[in-house]
Amino acid sequence: MQSVQESKQELEASIRYAENAISSAKATIESMEFRQEMAKKQHSEQTGREQALEAEVAQLKERADSLVATIQRLKQDQPTMPVIPKAVAIAIFREGMAYGAGNVCDELDNAADISIEENEYCGDFEVSFSKYIDLSDHLDTDWLRSKAVDNSDEEWVVDCLGTLCADNKFECRIHGVDDKEEQVN
Repeated sequence: MQSVQESKQELEASIRYAENAISSAKATIESMEFRQEMAKKQHSEQTGREQALEAEVAQLKERADSLVATIQRLKQDQPTMPVIPKAVAIAIFREGMAYGAGNVCDELDNAADISIEENEYCGDFEVSFSKYIDLSDHLDTDWLRSKAVDNSDEEWVVDCLGTLCADNKFECRIHGVDDKEEQVN
């Protein structure tokens, strides 16, 4: 049999073991409580972030809807016809002037002379006049060709283009020319 001393030592060992188990259990409980508190805190933070993000998403959707409505209104207000840049319209106009002047000068170059005839009655008298003129003596077609383009500065061309689209019902507008007219109306 065991002596009282050995039994006492076993009981003390059992008590220490039980105390260690209780201490370990308390540490585990504290750890679980700490984790639970952290989880609650993270959940509330996450919920708060989610609510803030949902509010921001709602604001962005509202702003996007407003912008879409504004864009639709602007599309309805704007003319649907294409717009030609002013510089392109000026270049086309100048090219047309040069082409037209070139054709006129080519015809004048091919006509060697012209006949001018005039008949007029003064009372009982008939006066007639007739003369042949050599055009090459009187016309410098090279100078005429150069002046058709040289004299077409931007201001003069813009004045010529001013109502061209509206008057001729072109299906386009000239940016910087027709816009001014729209602002006046």
